[in-house]
Amino acid sequence: MAERIRWSEFWFLYTRTIKQMRYAVVWAPFVIQGLIAFLLAAAHYYLFSPITGPLVSGWVRLVSPEYAAGFFHYPGHFVLLPYFFGYARLVAALLTEALLFAVAIDLFAALYRGEPPIWATSFKKAVARYLRLTLVWAVVLIVLYLLNRYFFDFLQDVLGYSLESAPRRQMAMTAVLHGLTVLIYAPCLYFLPSLMLGSDRPRAAISRALRVALRHPFVTVGLVLLPYLISLPLSWAASESLKIVTSFSPELVYLLVVLSLIVDIPVNFILVGTSTKFFLDVAKSE
Repeated sequence: MAERIRWSEFWFLYTRTIKQMRYAVVWAPFVIQGLIAFLLAAAHYYLFSPITGPLVSGWVRLVSPEYAAGFFHYPGHFVLLPYFFGYARLVAALLTEALLFAVAIDLFAALYRGEPPIWATSFKKAVARYLRLTLVWAVVLIVLYLLNRYFFDFLQDVLGYSLESAPRRQMAMTAVLHGLTVLIYAPCLYFLPSLMLGSDRPRAAISRALRVALRHPFVTVGLVLLPYLISLPLSWAASESLKIVTSFSPELVYLLVVLSLIVDIPVNFILVGTSTKFFLDVAKSE
């Protein structure tokens, strides 16, 4: 019976969030986030543009002088595009993601309370809390980045051989990596809603967010897992740039990157909308 109640509650969150898709103002933060990422991807694609070329050239040499030479030659440009774009997107996320998600959280909260969503009001509120939102969310992003960047290096050091020589084990460890990503992200899911809608004190807000996540692990992991699985195929395909370049058209790498950015817009809408709704429901019941 308990499982049925949880499933009912879980799907209720999705139906309530999907109903909010008719409000263009709530889409705005996610579209802005996607537009920022697209401009960064386009700048890496149009490498010799007189507008962005010098900036990208300097950026590439700053991130990795070792790979910079390969990036400026075809088709190495497309092999390395996800690598350099990934770092640029991480920097942009560290600076803007918490703010944009916080605006969306406040807009969702207004709708769930039956109030009109007002962009200016939500934006001012998010800007006033920008520093604490950004610092807390930066820790989450950096932890996830370190996990995905060094997980296989750590395993190979422990095992003493390259996982590329053991394809089945590599596939199994990839599944483990995705599982760890979801399990680490899940307890952090309510950090921004708690900071935006709850206590002004970061410690109290984080404590409350963790309490909600740990008391409702089934719903919390489910809210993270489904959007993650939707966005995974395209993001994974874009990361396999060397195989795409050697087996298909090099330009396909850029197309996959752009498609993954487009998919991320509704995925983030659903993720933020459902987590905000659930956080509000739990707060109301306490």
